[in-house]
Amino acid sequence: MAFWQIFGKSAVSDQGEIIQRPGNSTSVSSKGTVFSHMGSTTLGSDGSVFTQMGAYSSDGSSRMGSTANGLGAVFNKKEEW
Repeated sequence: MAFWQIFGKSAVSDQGEIIQRPGNSTSVSSKGTVFSHMGSTTLGSDGSVFTQMGAYSSDGSSRMGSTANGLGAVFNKKEEW
């Protein structure tokens, strides 16, 4: 599981992956995955699905402030993006 640092509209993992959010409903990973956000659900072009539950995600990840563990937590608290 990766640890993420969130900076405004981008997030950087300890493994070097970067996710940028160019719009309110779309995020793009440096690995080429495009994520679409619909309400509390995030769908990845790689087949991944995340459901946000407050500071937690369905993949078991969590987020505290600007630090997250796991990919799903990167998309929690959309109002901060």
